[in-house]
Amino acid sequence: MNSDRLLAVAEVSSLHGWVGPAAVLAGVLLLIVALVRRSRVTLARKRRAANPSTAD
Repeated sequence: MNSDRLLAVAEVSSLHGWVGPAAVLAGVLLLIVALVRRSRVTLARKRRAANPSTAD
């Protein structure tokens, strides 16, 4: 029983070794995507404001 418990603890602690960095990486990637989309929307608005005759 004790060795099973130690094995379970070791397995869970090994998961924490990659879960944290993976979550941070996912957050950074989502931030980059959000910033790129926001800049594209802003540029599109500026283009439409500068040249309203070409707006869809």
